[in-house]
Amino acid sequence: MNKLVANDQQILFTDSWQEKMNNEFSQSGNDMTFEDIAKLSATINFASLLAYWEAVGRQTRKIISTMDVGQFKMKVDHSSIKRLFDENAVLLESQWLAEFLSKKTIAGLILMPATRHNFLHLNICIRVKEKLQKQKMKLK
Repeated sequence: MNKLVANDQQILFTDSWQEKMNNEFSQSGNDMTFEDIAKLSATINFASLLAYWEAVGRQTRKIISTMDVGQFKMKVDHSSIKRLFDENAVLLESQWLAEFLSKKTIAGLILMPATRHNFLHLNICIRVKEKLQKQKMKLK
């Protein structure tokens, strides 16, 4: 939302979030390798990750609340999408994501990825949690 709607810096690069989370990755996470996912999962500071998630949510709500009704119908500016690659927020391998985002209006961005995207991962999160709980029970 910061880059594509507000034309601003990613929250990740404010308030030392990368360092607080112990996260070396600045990209969106799309098309990460299994090795990178494992490394991120093993090293991330979960308390800071939760605080970062809350900061992103606050900023997203702030951006949306300051918009005029007519802005929601506007398309995402191509230069904003180019900045995603220029600033390593999206990997070059994730060109499909740029194509997806370039077809969206601001309202479309609010619906997906800003809000609905989280729900897409809930089922996976529940399955991971259940597996971890089963492993924990086996260890007892």
